[in-house]
Amino acid sequence: MADVAAKVQPSPASMDDGDNVVRVEDLHVNFYTTLGVVRALNGVSFNIPRGKVLGIVGESGCGKSITGLSILQLVPPPGKMVSGKILFQEDRTQAPVDLLQTDRHSREIREIRGNQIGMIFQEPMTSLNPCYTVGAQIEEAVLLHQTPDKAEARRRAIDILQKVGMPNPERIADNFPHQLSGGMRQRAMIAMALSCTPTLLIADEPTTALDVTTEAQILDLMRDLQSQIGTSIMFITHNMGVVAQMCDEVAVMYLGRVVERATVDEIFYDPKHPYTVSLLRSIPRLGARRHERLESIKGSIPDPYSSVSGCPFPPRCPAFMPGLCDMVLPEETSIAGNTHHTVRCHLYPGSTPSSVNIPASSVGTASNSNGAG
Repeated sequence: MADVAAKVQPSPASMDDGDNVVRVEDLHVNFYTTLGVVRALNGVSFNIPRGKVLGIVGESGCGKSITGLSILQLVPPPGKMVSGKILFQEDRTQAPVDLLQTDRHSREIREIRGNQIGMIFQEPMTSLNPCYTVGAQIEEAVLLHQTPDKAEARRRAIDILQKVGMPNPERIADNFPHQLSGGMRQRAMIAMALSCTPTLLIADEPTTALDVTTEAQILDLMRDLQSQIGTSIMFITHNMGVVAQMCDEVAVMYLGRVVERATVDEIFYDPKHPYTVSLLRSIPRLGARRHERLESIKGSIPDPYSSVSGCPFPPRCPAFMPGLCDMVLPEETSIAGNTHHTVRCHLYPGSTPSSVNIPASSVGTASNSNGAG
């Protein structure tokens, strides 16, 4: 595929802060409802390196999907992006564009959606239009962004369906979504998202409703296409096993904030935040005793309508320090000078503001926790 071959290949210096497709800075998103204000995102900051896969993980309600929708200006009403920056740089030679400053209905953002940034939505049956064939929906994106030639758009649609492993793509292109199985619909969604060879692909839990065999095929497919096209991927999931297989870096979210960010190896072998440790301990392990119970995270995520003054995790945290964690919001700090491994937790130097006096009773709790495990 000539248009794929012409795509710029990713730089080896993927961890370089200056080589990012997207940089999100202090993003706040609120939902104004009759019951009150839901603070969905409370200062989210991260970057997506060019040509790499960033995993966004956390429990349901942590703000993962809203973060992906915010990048494309697709936050549904009554949601509103209050403040922050979303800097998108398609090419290294171009100046970054702040997507937050573009109107959600403007021509500028419409040229980016589906063309430079593609998205695989969580449930394909509700995302695909039941009134149009799969091929027509893929062709629409190609005709809108790539070429006015309908015959060429048809050829590209069949070509991308073949590349995502769809059997008999010519016939499938003329089928409606309800005529396909769950795995085939998911492949069709991936084909639609990749039809214009985007610079960034946002995948919102694309394998949640699939059986394990189809899930493995979809993940292998996405990895292969990512390496061929050089697309950066923002992979949203709650499955840590998928993270280990797919991602190069991981951002752990809790109640609308990124609480830890590191490479996938550091997250699995040297986690720092108590929430990350708890997530990893809740994963089933090979070799565990048959009747051994899985560890669970006690409690639940705080009420989204409530206002949290300090760290939002203390009610569930095994390293809770009274008078500090529940009163002071921890700042993001790097671990041992490693700027690619950051954490928001009072257990680590730099997270507690210098103006705050740490209670004497809390010092022993922090030192005995030893990094929460």
